[in-house]
Amino acid sequence: MSELGICGWLSREGKFYECGESKHNLLASRLEKELDLKRFDEDKSIYLHDTALLETLGFIKFTQSKYGKTDEIQINQFMLFFGVRFSYPQRRWMEANILKMSPGQKSECRQRLILGY
Repeated sequence: MSELGICGWLSREGKFYECGESKHNLLASRLEKELDLKRFDEDKSIYLHDTALLETLGFIKFTQSKYGKTDEIQINQFMLFFGVRFSYPQRRWMEANILKMSPGQKSECRQRLILGY
């Protein structure tokens, strides 16, 4: 079990795509092409790409960085998700793989699962 935890993207279908820290955008670009993902943003009148595309499609970004943590704010974001609710396959994957997560990821994951994201 790694102290760093997991790093990558979790699809709505519950498939995890691993990458190194700070490599999420490269992986998102590759997945866009390999999975033939597309999304048109009506408000901006553009096609979304890379990270913005995966976020809009409901992928969960797992990171090892401590986003949002400052001396005054002690909130880490090890999971970035912009949807309304996790899909059932995402919830099942997180429950099955929580022991692979870092302590911060485990804590955030458990809290979000309890809150019913």
